Order: sequence, then C-alpha cells, then structure tokens
Amino acid sequence: MDREIRLTKGKDPADVLDYKEPITKIYLVRHGETKANVHNLLFGHLDWDLNKTGRQQAAKTAKKLQLLTKKEDIKCIITSPLRRAKSTSKIIGKKLKIKKIITNKDLIEKSEGVWEGMNYWQARKQDPINYKRWIKNPFYIRPPKGESIEELRIRVNRFYKNILKKYPGQSIIVVSHSGPIKMLVLIALKMHITKFWYLKAECASITELHLSKKHAMLWGLNK
Repeated sequence: MDREIRLTKGKDPADVLDYKEPITKIYLVRHGETKANVHNLLFGHLDWDLNKTGRQQAAKTAKKLQLLTKKEDIKCIITSPLRRAKSTSKIIGKKLKIKKIITNKDLIEKSEGVWEGMNYWQARKQDPINYKRWIKNPFYIRPPKGESIEELRIRVNRFYKNILKKYPGQSIIVVSHSGPIKMLVLIALKMHITKFWYLKAECASITELHLSKKHAMLWGLNK
C-alpha cells in the first residue's frame, strides 16, 4: 500500500518520457534493398546503390512517412554518405518536399574490413584463423581491417548526443543502415551491446524513437 501511495503522489510510472522537456522524434529508416542484400553479403563500407526493388521499397516508405509525419514540421533528413542511403534519402525528400539532406559519417554501416563482399560462411572458410578469433568476442574484436561493435557504438553514441543537443523538441528523419539503427535503439534504451543481434532492421523499414534528455521510448520497430 505504501508503495502505491508513493506512486500516486509522484510521477505516473506509465510515463517513461519527461513531457516537461522537449521531445525529439527520430524516424530511423534503413536504406532499400541492394544486390548485396539479395545475396546476404557483408558489405559494410562497399558503396553499392539500390536495385530496382530497393527503389520501389524506398518509394513505399516515403508514403508511410508522409502519413506518419503529416502533422509535423520536418526540416531535414540526415543520412549516411553511402549511395544506398543517399538514394533512399532523395526518394523520401522528394515525396515529403524536404530539400535539406545532410550527410553524417557517423551513420555509415559497420566496416567488415577484408570480409566485405563475402558472406559469413565464405569469411569462415577463407580466413579461418581471424574468423575464429572474432567469433569468440565479436563485440570487441574487429574483423581484419574492420570495426568492432564497440567502435560502432562509440561513433553512433556521438551522433545520438549531437541529435539531442541540436534538435531538441524537433522531428527528424535519419536514413542509415542495419548496424547503426540497431545501435541507436540500444543506446536510447540503455541496453548493452551484447543485445545487438537481438534486433533486426529490415530494408526500407521505419523505426520510431521519442527522446527527452534522460529518457527514451521506442514507438515502433520495422514499421
């Protein structure tokens, strides 16, 4: 009973966000399909553009975003500099009449180093020593000439903090890749990087986050 009294006198526990603070809404969009997605390749920093299906997916996502954001004033799209993300951004920008598209290197996909262009099975076969070393601790060990998940976390966290500082109370669209999108969700919800593979961001999907300075709420995943 004492606990119930304390809760009713204080803040409603159902309200995770602090609505006295400005709420920043982020619509995270993964780029549309590429040939590498079709073949399940590790392609990290390889700069492949959208295929026909990917362009169609991006157009459908643009229509969804138009409905989701119709009451909001979105002034810019922030995108990874890789072509698959930039092409997705342009399709969205055209549909929503958003002219300002900003590139940010912190949104680039995690580098898979010398394994890029392979799938995991090929990497294991062609580079067994490094693969076995990596698989023992993939969160802190890099693929050869690539990035660890912890290194991805560091740069995505930098982007996250900058967004809260630069766009308080605003709504923005962020176009990126599977790795950075999953990491942004983990950072916002204060989850450990070991949960990285518990999440999935489909091609051209929308993930919606609402943020205040101290709290975050996941409003939708893979919309």
